[in-house]
Amino acid sequence: MIVKARAPLRLGLAGGGTDVSPYCDVHGGAVLNATIDRYAYAVIKTLNEPVIRFKATDRETELEININDDLSDFPEHCLHIAVYKEMVEKYNDGERVALELNTNVDAPVGSGLGSSSTLVVVMIRAFVELFNAPLDDYDIAQLAFKIERQDCGLQGGRQDQFAATFGGFNYMEFYADNRSIINP
Repeated sequence: MIVKARAPLRLGLAGGGTDVSPYCDVHGGAVLNATIDRYAYAVIKTLNEPVIRFKATDRETELEININDDLSDFPEHCLHIAVYKEMVEKYNDGERVALELNTNVDAPVGSGLGSSSTLVVVMIRAFVELFNAPLDDYDIAQLAFKIERQDCGLQGGRQDQFAATFGGFNYMEFYADNRSIINP
């Protein structure tokens, strides 16, 4: 089986920084952003051999491991592994799947366009299709935030994940307890 997904990168127009805890938890955050015609892509191909293969073609990196090996010793592939582990655990009853996950992002990490968050969103979207997981756009954005910010420890706010998930031109509100309102 082959599954493909795409998610847009974003430009922050106003309010950047108000989506970061603890500010938004105390005062509420308000952000205006728009997605652009640059994207992150993910392709999942299930395999008949007992391996898990992660390829980041834009970064020219690849990791191939046995399906039964420990997945914790590969920090350079933290986002790929964290998404894989989360989706397999929650939506495939913890049963690992032999697959190749190939990703590509049209902008480098650190570009200010939300590339790492968009990468997480697009991988989740591909796994949602693969596992037929019952996640809506809010669920996908919240899960992407959890994986990137909490599981992998990358710093940042919430607008990137929501922009990549919802797309378009949006006014976003962020509050305590991970409450978010997206106004297209």
